[in-house]
Formats: sequence, C-alpha cells, structure tokens
Amino acid sequence: MNLRREHIIGIAVFVLLLACAGGGYQFYYKKQLAVYEEYLAQLETLEKTLKHLEDTFSGYQPKVLIEAVKGDIQPLADEVMRRAAFFNVADWMEIDPIPEGKMLRFYYEEQYGKALNALRQYAQSKTPPCPIPEDVSFGAQKPDEFAGKSITKADVERNLRIIRFGSMVTRMLIDAKAVFINKVEIHPGRQGLEKLLNLRTVGLSYVMNLKDLVTFIDALRLKDRYFNIEAISIQNRYMRWPIEPPVEVQMLLTVAAFNPAAAAVSGGLDSVGAVGPAARPGMPARDALAQQNIRGGAAQKEPMSTRVIRWLRNHYLWPF
Repeated sequence: MNLRREHIIGIAVFVLLLACAGGGYQFYYKKQLAVYEEYLAQLETLEKTLKHLEDTFSGYQPKVLIEAVKGDIQPLADEVMRRAAFFNVADWMEIDPIPEGKMLRFYYEEQYGKALNALRQYAQSKTPPCPIPEDVSFGAQKPDEFAGKSITKADVERNLRIIRFGSMVTRMLIDAKAVFINKVEIHPGRQGLEKLLNLRTVGLSYVMNLKDLVTFIDALRLKDRYFNIEAISIQNRYMRWPIEPPVEVQMLLTVAAFNPAAAAVSGGLDSVGAVGPAARPGMPARDALAQQNIRGGAAQKEPMSTRVIRWLRNHYLWPF
C-alpha cells in the first residue's frame, strides 16, 4: 500500500500529539498528581484533628472559657506592669534632641566636650575635690575618630547616651564621697529574664572610706529602682593607720530597664469576642457551631468526591 503525503503528515501529527501528551503526563501531570496526593493527606490529617478537637472540647462554651482564662492571666499581667516601675534607669540615658540643620560632626564635638567638662567641674566642686581620670570617655567615640568619616544621627545619639550614662554613674560615686575614681567602664548592653529587662553593667574602680562604702552599698539596696552588685573586691592597704583607712574597691554594678515590647502582656481579653450567636447553657460546642453556621448561611460540608471533582475541573479540565 502506497502512503500518500497526506497520510504521512497525519501519522506524524498523531505521533507528535501522543509524544506531547506523554511528555505532559510524565513531566507535569504526574507531578501534580503527587502534589494532589499530599494535599489529600493533609486534608485527612486536618479533618482528624478537627474531629479530635470537637470531641475534646465538646460541651465547653467559648465565652465562658475566655472569661476564665482572662481571670487567670489579667492579674498576672497587672502584677508584671506594677513591678515594671521598679526597673528603670531614670534620666541616665536621656539626651537633648539634636536640632535640625546642625552639622552632626560639629554638634557631637560640642556636646562631647560640654558633657565631660561639666562632669569635671562637678568633681572639682566637691570638698575635697574628687579626682577622675583625665581621658575619661566611658567608651564613647572621640570626635577625632570621625575625621574623614560619615557620621549619622544614630551614631551621635548612641555615643551621647553612653557619655550621659557614664557621667551619671560617676556623679553617683562622687555623691557617695569617693576619695578618687580610677576607672568607669561601661559593658555592652544585654537582655535578661526572657528579654523582659534591658541590662547594663558598669565596671567601677575607686577609693572610698570604709564607712562611706557601707553607707553607699546600703543606699543602693534601699533605692526605689533596680541596682545589683554583681561582684565586688575590697582591699585595705592601710590597716595600720590610726584613723579609718580608705579602701580600694572594684565593683561590677548592674542597672536594668523594663522592656515592654518583649513583655507581650495583653491589655486584656475584652477585644476577643464571640462571633455569632452565643451558645445556650449546656449546649455542646459542636451544636453551637452548627447553629451559628445555619444562622449565618454557611454552606454544609461537601462530600470528598464533590471536592475532588471540583479540584480536577479547576486545574485540568478548564474551561469545561
């Protein structure tokens, strides 16, 4: 039998269509079937979980349960917020806002010198004066370190807060009658108590009379905000003095501020309300849900076969 040109073209087109169909099945449709099987398995798992939850919580009224949880949680939340007032650093980290239009580098240089000069004058104003380190900067960057570099507003604020914090700690030692101050080193900040507190530890090296040291430590204990002496070393090099000797003190002192962002304390559960009609006393949860669906016009749950047919039509049989 002689094949005409039209027959050959028809056979070639038919073979090409079969190849396309086979390739589509192998490289696309087969993968989609595997994904669909996974979805069906997930659906079955979710249905089992939902049925388990319905059986477990059958008879509970959501509104009553929410009120009970609120009654347990809200007093604890109120107590956390009440105690939070104890954890603060007062004005130790407050700085003046940066004026608009100021050159940041020159503004920082001005405020840097102003803050440290004020601290030196405060130390010299005491009787007797309390010497402090000449090169004190508390770890803040010096203005000449920004020479030839760009400086941002955040850099200025961070360094000025370090100077402010170190200055307030130094003033506290001066007010406690320190004889002289050797070093004040501010450690990097950290978080504690499940991130509820922002902690800052400062290393102190100073000389103070023993009586004044006892008074100072006792005053820290009685303050209305958090101070914690992490470690302390006291050396008395003048035990044979006929008068009360000064002692050399090295101390790690920690302050803390409450972090409300990490507290995750709700303002209350009043905003959580029941949707739809409330369940009658004694009504099981599944019956209340069914009542809500009926009144709200919710569709009844479709059989599995109907959902499968719809999924196939939407994904593979469109537009049929």
